[in-house]
Amino acid sequence: MEKIKRFFSEYGEIIGKIIINHIAMAIFGIIVIIATGKIPVLQHVAGIVAILMYMFLLYMIMWELGAKHHVRVDNGEKKDKLLGLKISLVANSVFILISTVEFVLYFFTTADMESTVKDILTVIMQFIYGMYLSISSLILDFPATHILLVLPAIICCTLSYIAGISGKKCLVPDRKKDAQNKRR
Repeated sequence: MEKIKRFFSEYGEIIGKIIINHIAMAIFGIIVIIATGKIPVLQHVAGIVAILMYMFLLYMIMWELGAKHHVRVDNGEKKDKLLGLKISLVANSVFILISTVEFVLYFFTTADMESTVKDILTVIMQFIYGMYLSISSLILDFPATHILLVLPAIICCTLSYIAGISGKKCLVPDRKKDAQNKRR
């Protein structure tokens, strides 16, 4: 129990940032879909931009945390390369839970409940995964796909934390190297 308290006290702010960014980008994705009207090509392009922005925000949050921990590792602390995965799983647990409930209800609804439950779940899932709305027409209309929509965020958080703790910069310019190159 003490480990869980310490985990949330240390990384609660990061988990909150991930959740807030998820919700903000879902709303942004919905707005983008509404703004592009019924032009499919424009919707897909704008949706891909929304997804890339979401992944970039996740990357920056987790890379920064990894970079802070890189300093600790240089001072002799043990590094946990799976910390990015753990944080991402905790932050996305609410979305995973809702997607799992949708998946289970998909099979256990009666004919009378089916249309109402499916309509409610469709609205909830479109709000939760608003950044993926533009590509949702390209994927199967099956609840298991909603569970899989969490995977890009989990993979992005895990890899960006590993990049940060390793001291690698993928999307962030290395100002020290730029300054050294200018001096030459």
